[in-house]
Amino acid sequence: MEIEHTFGKGSKKPVDDNAPKRALSAYFLFANKMRPQVMKKHEGSSMAIVGKEIALLWKKASSSEKAPLEQKAAAAKKTYHAKMEKYQKTGNYKKHQMRMLAWKIHETKKPFHKDENAPKRSLSAYMLYAASVRAKVVKENPDLKVTEVMKEQSTMWKALGDSDRRKWTDKAAAEKKKYDTKLARYMKTADYQKYVEERDAYKADMKEKRNKLMGIKKRARTAADGKSPSKKKAKRSARRSRTPNSSKSRSVSRRRRSAKSPKSPKRRSRQRRAEKKKSRTTKRRSRTPKASKSRSKSRSKSRSKSRRSSTSRSRSAKRRSASRSKSRRRSTSRRSKKTSE
Repeated sequence: MEIEHTFGKGSKKPVDDNAPKRALSAYFLFANKMRPQVMKKHEGSSMAIVGKEIALLWKKASSSEKAPLEQKAAAAKKTYHAKMEKYQKTGNYKKHQMRMLAWKIHETKKPFHKDENAPKRSLSAYMLYAASVRAKVVKENPDLKVTEVMKEQSTMWKALGDSDRRKWTDKAAAEKKKYDTKLARYMKTADYQKYVEERDAYKADMKEKRNKLMGIKKRARTAADGKSPSKKKAKRSARRSRTPNSSKSRSVSRRRRSAKSPKSPKRRSRQRRAEKKKSRTTKRRSRTPKASKSRSKSRSKSRSKSRRSSTSRSRSAKRRSASRSKSRRRSTSRRSKKTSE
């Protein structure tokens, strides 16, 4: 696309200067040989007459005269093909192919020719004034160029006052009104309809060529069933129009219920979340350097030690509570014996 923007309005087909020259045919070898003799015979004549004379001589020439030229042309063609095969593997050939592709895409963007039967567009206020003043400017300054004459006209237009300009603006408005009425009439004619059809066909053809060059494939709008989407839309609209208001109210109530009562998460979603968490933890571990790993190990060791100390404390506390409960039971049993005695 960048190469395509470099081409202008009247850009020519790019030529590859690095490519090997094409081999001449047997006729062109004969023409190069006979041209000086024919030009001497027909002095002062045009190249078209010289070309016709050479063509007649080639037709009259016998097969024995043509045979050596044909052999020479075949050998030159063979060497040309060998050189071309080598050249096609180089970077210069690829660059030229890219330029050729860009030029072909540029050619597809050329606008369609103007309608010759259409009424001519009306001139603006400035153009009307410039046309009236041009002859005077050229007469007073015969040595001025066309561009300099145009500059002089623009300075004169800028120097005009509002009252003088209004005269030309009113004239331009009247001309535009006439043009619009003519154009409205012309658009109803058969010539305009024919022009529109040709223009649309040209645009469609150019678009198809451009898409082919750019490798853009046309999407198939038909559905899997083979029915077009426009027909499906029509059927849906017909069904909606048939359904009564009660079905609409039901759908509204269902929507409200669904909005009020949130859906419980599914098992699959939970599993996915758990898998995501695991993947995140593994990524973090893989990112952390060796120092962070040693820190994490020391932390885990300290945690395990604290856990062991806490478990030992809890066990000793349990033993104390058990011993206390036993002593209480013994004291209560002794008191009960004394009372019984």
